Amino acid sequence: MDNLKTHSEYADQPQGPQANALSFALPTGQVLDSHMIGQQHANLSSFWFSLEQHRLQLDQVLQLHNEQLRVSLQKHISMHNATLLNLVESVTRDVLMQKHDEIASLRIQLQKKQEDLETTLHDRDEWMKVAVAAYEINQSLIHMLRTVQEANSHVSSNDLDAPSYRGEASSTARTAVETAQPNLICKVCNSGNACMLLLPCQHLCACKPCGAWLATCPICGAAKTDAIEARFVYNK
Repeated sequence: MDNLKTHSEYADQPQGPQANALSFALPTGQVLDSHMIGQQHANLSSFWFSLEQHRLQLDQVLQLHNEQLRVSLQKHISMHNATLLNLVESVTRDVLMQKHDEIASLRIQLQKKQEDLETTLHDRDEWMKVAVAAYEINQSLIHMLRTVQEANSHVSSNDLDAPSYRGEASSTARTAVETAQPNLICKVCNSGNACMLLLPCQHLCACKPCGAWLATCPICGAAKTDAIEARFVYNK
């Protein structure tokens, strides 16, 4: 019975080439798996290499794009700054021209005011000279009038009643009146009317033609600095 069992087990085992095929089945599968794994590793390595190359190319493209963008932005900023600078220069130039015109106008107005002031001061000085001359003439006439009044006060009423004194009184009065009037004869030519008041001595002693060339006063000899024409109005 044991022999039958042993024979049966032996009969169940594969014989010949089949046994050899089964004996190599397991190692061959392992080789195939290793080959597939190696192929997958190779494919994966190629994929990662391709991905890295793609990443590098993308980085280069982005870097180039950033550089172009930076250059374009810098150029735009430069153009904008140049435009602003031109605008500021134009506005500044216009403002400076306007201020220059205003300053020129103010300078002209100031010069006109100075000329008006000088004219006013000159006219004031001339009127002051005329006023001083008129005052001096007035004081001289008042002094001569007082002299005439004092001379007349010394004449007594008896002398006036005397026939012999009437002619003398008339002559004295006439002389006093003539003395009260200013001497209008030119002291230079003795023919023209003395209408020029010499300054600073204030002597009314020359006619207009002689007063124009006189250097000194013919009465006191003082140097003439100026002369004013005095005009008299007489009531007839």
